[in-house]
Amino acid sequence: MESLKEKFGRLYRELWFPVRSFLMKSSPRWFIFLVDLAVVNASFLLAYLVRFNFAFHFESAAFFKQLLILNLFSALFYFIFKPYKGVVRHTGFKDIQTIGQTQIFILAALLTLTFLSRNKYIHHSLNYPLSVSFLTVFFAILFMIGLRLMYKTFFYRISREQKKIFQVLIYGTDQNAVSTAKMLSGQNKYRFYIKGFISDDPKNAGKKISGYPVFYLNNLDDQWINRNIIDQIIISQPVINPLPLLKKLGNFTQRNIPIKIIPPADTWIDRILSEEDIRNFDLEMLLERIPIQMEKDEVITLISNKVVMVTGAAGSIGSELVRQIIRLQPRKLILLDQAETPLYELELMLKRENIQSLPEIVLLDIEDFDLLRETFEKYRPQIVFHAAAYKHVPMIEKFPHYGISVNIFATLELMKLSTEFQVERFIQISTDKAVNPTNVMGATKRVAELIARCLQENQNKTKFIITRFGNVLGSNGSVIHLFKKQIKSGGPLTVTHKEITRYFMTVPEAVNLVLKAANQGKGGEIFVFDMGEPIRIFDLAVKMIQLSGKRYPEDIDIIITGLRPGEKLKEELLTSEELVEKTNDEKLYISKLSPLNCELLQHQLNQLRKALKKDTKLAVEILKEIIPEYKPQHSPFS
Repeated sequence: MESLKEKFGRLYRELWFPVRSFLMKSSPRWFIFLVDLAVVNASFLLAYLVRFNFAFHFESAAFFKQLLILNLFSALFYFIFKPYKGVVRHTGFKDIQTIGQTQIFILAALLTLTFLSRNKYIHHSLNYPLSVSFLTVFFAILFMIGLRLMYKTFFYRISREQKKIFQVLIYGTDQNAVSTAKMLSGQNKYRFYIKGFISDDPKNAGKKISGYPVFYLNNLDDQWINRNIIDQIIISQPVINPLPLLKKLGNFTQRNIPIKIIPPADTWIDRILSEEDIRNFDLEMLLERIPIQMEKDEVITLISNKVVMVTGAAGSIGSELVRQIIRLQPRKLILLDQAETPLYELELMLKRENIQSLPEIVLLDIEDFDLLRETFEKYRPQIVFHAAAYKHVPMIEKFPHYGISVNIFATLELMKLSTEFQVERFIQISTDKAVNPTNVMGATKRVAELIARCLQENQNKTKFIITRFGNVLGSNGSVIHLFKKQIKSGGPLTVTHKEITRYFMTVPEAVNLVLKAANQGKGGEIFVFDMGEPIRIFDLAVKMIQLSGKRYPEDIDIIITGLRPGEKLKEELLTSEELVEKTNDEKLYISKLSPLNCELLQHQLNQLRKALKKDTKLAVEILKEIIPEYKPQHSPFS
């Protein structure tokens, strides 16, 4: 049962919200014109009443004739000077000047009529009392300006409230939906007006839950939506695959009404729900699986009170590593990156979050070996997460020199410094493109894996741990960003091949598994992540079109552009020689590795270093010798 307070609160919202919504809309010019005309009529009546001491002793026939002429003059000069054209909520000096100018011309017309009437050129009934003419114009100017300024003040007061008020429909009628409605209606910081619940069952139509009406989904057609202002649809139940639900709510998504999600009630029932909890359909839902989560306790002993270094800290993986590592309370966190602006933005973000002990920011290119050594000497890291790399396949196919230099030799130097300064754990971020590579980038990352394994065999101070995973949804340069831009510009979306597939995970998922692997690794392993089934990029493009509220191909089309240099049709997580063994985590596997000839690898790396200084093509040929399974495709190195 609703309490009396809740009933009054709901009644207030039901009466006030429609008024507020009307006032927030931009008024049409004809409406402002009619209001101004009404103000002139009211001013004329008030002027007559003041003139005759609020007694109705004046001649009514002359009054109405004069009022008619006044309206004609007002309409004429309004059309000439157009005081009704200004946007009322932005009323300024120029608008006031236009109102005054219009009324002065109306006064001049009235005075002219009075002069002609008194000199018997026209009928005496148009003899406007001089005081009435002046008072009419005075009152009209006063009221017209006053009303505009009042509306302007009122509008901005409402607009400030508008930022924190949402009219919402809640999808669902179960206990989770009822708890959500109760929580939303009681929010102080973010105020919500619950329009009602949406049900898939026609039997629920017309019922009420906690005083709020229940609407049958099929009845919420275009006409209903046009009659009702809806700011958000809130989903109060877990959604793994959003597309069927989005299809049901198509009438709303086509009008760009946001569809928001609230987590299950049992996760927030004992606390205040934050704005971050109420989120959009996001990238995780493109995976059509439950996101991988990690308990803080799993890795807190790995990081707590340790000196941790992250290379490539301003990148997608690096910055998420920073966010998650900070929560684990390291003694010191050192962030390395050569990208000045992203590193500066990362620093600002950390300051905004009021981190108690801010990380050390180091602007550094890992190819600067002298500065890299100085950094190791200064901070003496105990754990290194190496996320710095050149990763864009088409770019490294054009400029292989940089891929080899950074992904192999700068990484090698970083690993050597780690052994020299007795780093406890070195975590190498690798990629599925290192498996049977078809491009320079993948081949360089594969060589880095081999180097880590050989260094592990030759010493026991530092544990070298390799983590290998696929594409990361939403990372810098991700196809997701490309699709978003293309959707925003109206399409079409570009896909290189209709059958191209990739393994995907979100940035937080990838970092969760990196931390898990770092904690479990004993040194020399390659950890492979269970990323579910590969996803067709074409299907991903279709989903993103639908998630944006558009239709494929009616609203936005998809065109096939052809595979790019070095691009595979299907990615792999294991080489043909590799098998996997399970860990104690169902999402984490360890690749079983064949023995390495580390002396041969050292010799080949020396040859590669010399070739890189002379001839890039020769360097790529040596890369093929180091990685026999490297078979360039659609590439100048094929």
